[in-house]
Amino acid sequence: MSISRSVYFDEETQKVRWTTTCSSDFKYNYQYVGEASESEFNILIELLWNLFEEEKITFKEFTEIYIKLRMFCDTIMGLVDEV
Repeated sequence: MSISRSVYFDEETQKVRWTTTCSSDFKYNYQYVGEASESEFNILIELLWNLFEEEKITFKEFTEIYIKLRMFCDTIMGLVDEV
C-alpha cells in the first residue's frame, strides 16, 4: 500500500515539498496543494517539467495540473479495482 503525503508549493521560490511535516514548520511560504503517493508525486514533477521546463509556474497552474493528474490516477485505480 502506498503512503500518501501532503504536497505543498511555493510560487515565489518555485519550490515543491512532499512531506508529512506540518506547514507551520516550513522555512518558505508553501501553500497546500493536496495528497499524493510517492509514485504520483514523481509523475507530477515529471509532468510539470515536460510542460514548463525552466519557466516559472503559478500556484493556479500547479494546482490545475495536480487536479488533472489526480483525476487520471483515480481513474486508473478504478480500472485496477474492477479486475
